Amino acid sequence: MIRCTLLVAVLSAAVSAAPQTPPPTPAPAPTAVEAASPPLATFRNLNQTFQIDLPKDWRQIAPNEAVRIGENPKAPRQLTLSAPRAFYAVGPVERWLAGDFDTPWLYVVESDEEWYLADDYADLLRAAWRKEGDASGVQHALEDVQKVAAGTQRVQVVMARRKCQPPAPALATTSLDVHAPAGGRQVTLSFQCPPERFARWEPQFRAWLETLTFARVDVEPPTMGERLWTPLLTGGAVALVLLLLYKHTRARR
Repeated sequence: MIRCTLLVAVLSAAVSAAPQTPPPTPAPAPTAVEAASPPLATFRNLNQTFQIDLPKDWRQIAPNEAVRIGENPKAPRQLTLSAPRAFYAVGPVERWLAGDFDTPWLYVVESDEEWYLADDYADLLRAAWRKEGDASGVQHALEDVQKVAAGTQRVQVVMARRKCQPPAPALATTSLDVHAPAGGRQVTLSFQCPPERFARWEPQFRAWLETLTFARVDVEPPTMGERLWTPLLTGGAVALVLLLLYKHTRARR
């Protein structure tokens, strides 16, 4: 950038010479705890593999509701795709139906195949999202990919922040993704919200995550061949197929 020192000095002098009116005192911004601590209730998935405490007014979206939300071109892509036992959103569904997407939510992907995490799990995860993005046209950028202990049982999970930029006019999202083993199954919990609100909601996402409890946990980690690609790409591929089918159906109306 070129700094116009002389122009800045002139403008500063003009502002100093003008009568100064005290600006109105802004209302104090709510703290993260004040703004993001709704009453909680326990959510249990239909497969009965996990439970987690989430805001009391949240619920799982129904497939027909996801289709209705998909009629809004600004709707985040994840909210428009729902298969009740495989991938679905949990959140303030009525607000989404009214066109309000300025909220956090949880997106869940469940798979029958548990991952085996090799040492290069971060590279594999980035590659998998890159491949999904090539197929769907959505750009994914991952940060802080790491293994951590999470939930009430301190299960080893892979956690990452992910920025999701779909083609316009669909809205972008930022998420805290948690890829967790669930006693032979694999569950991905993706806590999502608009990018500008992620800093506000991330502490709350992590607090909710601490209540995560699985019906079954592995005594020992799986030892079969590396299967990182399967659950992620299965969920992404099925979601993409549903999206294409939905667009095809609408085009024939």
